[in-house]
Amino acid sequence: MKENSVLSLQEYPFQRRSDEEKKRIKELGPDRPNLQIQQQSSDRGRSYTRCFSGTSYGKRSWLAGCDVSHAFYCFPCLLFQSLGTETLWTTTGVCDLKHLSDKNSLHSLVNQSSEGASQPKRRRLLSPDVHERIATEVCDTILQHTMERFCFTSHLVSATLLQADRFEQYTVAFPEDALSRTLKAYPVLNGSKLKTELSLIYCKEEFRTCCGAVDLLQLFKENNLEEVFSETVTLLKILITTPMTTAEAERCFSTLKRVKTFLRNSMTQERLNALAMLSMEKRMVTEIIDFNQKVIEKFASQKERRAKFIFK
Repeated sequence: MKENSVLSLQEYPFQRRSDEEKKRIKELGPDRPNLQIQQQSSDRGRSYTRCFSGTSYGKRSWLAGCDVSHAFYCFPCLLFQSLGTETLWTTTGVCDLKHLSDKNSLHSLVNQSSEGASQPKRRRLLSPDVHERIATEVCDTILQHTMERFCFTSHLVSATLLQADRFEQYTVAFPEDALSRTLKAYPVLNGSKLKTELSLIYCKEEFRTCCGAVDLLQLFKENNLEEVFSETVTLLKILITTPMTTAEAERCFSTLKRVKTFLRNSMTQERLNALAMLSMEKRMVTEIIDFNQKVIEKFASQKERRAKFIFK
């Protein structure tokens, strides 16, 4: 019995053989004996006999035959059969000459696809000049986006005008450059009035004790100086409300998605603002003493209602 015959591979599988036997079987290739296959067929009332032809082997390099069962088999499937391998081409064999072409075409397509998928794709080798060009483009893109992201730094310069630890230094040399950049960034400010207000702030000792823009704005409110230092108050409000990052703004939009749902789509703008503020500032709401009780009392005292919310 030949080592590469169908019966030999069925009785003693290819996976169990030694490396030398596997090498010999691979060199021998598929066994292709003459088969005694005759099949009666009819077409349009005319009868004829289909017989085996050796040209079937030449058209399909993977096809093998068995002179005992007189059937066709798939040589790669016999060698590397597994649990999912089709038994028609490894155990039963194909004897139907009438539909052999259809079965062979389908099986060859499967083999070609599996062979193509098993081959690893060759990576394209790039020359050092191409690597250098790509690296330069990537670096230029990163630098351009970084410069665009951090091009606006005027708000940082504006903050230096209201740093209490520099007020004494500004009394000697007024920060003209920082003031001009601030006016360029915020055209709504009155330059001459702002300069006069800042010169007065730098000279007063009580303003030098403030720690930050929030304390300075609070000092103006407590002493009713908002109208006197109107331009400075406007600049303070801009600096205080300008976020350093976009995380807070993104959280606000996320809050709006939770508040304004499909069932609350008809609420007014005033109600939406109130609910969003309660959700975003929930920590401050929890710190207010008797907040829920105050809300109930205000709701009950707005107008006469059928239910009694206030008990005396």
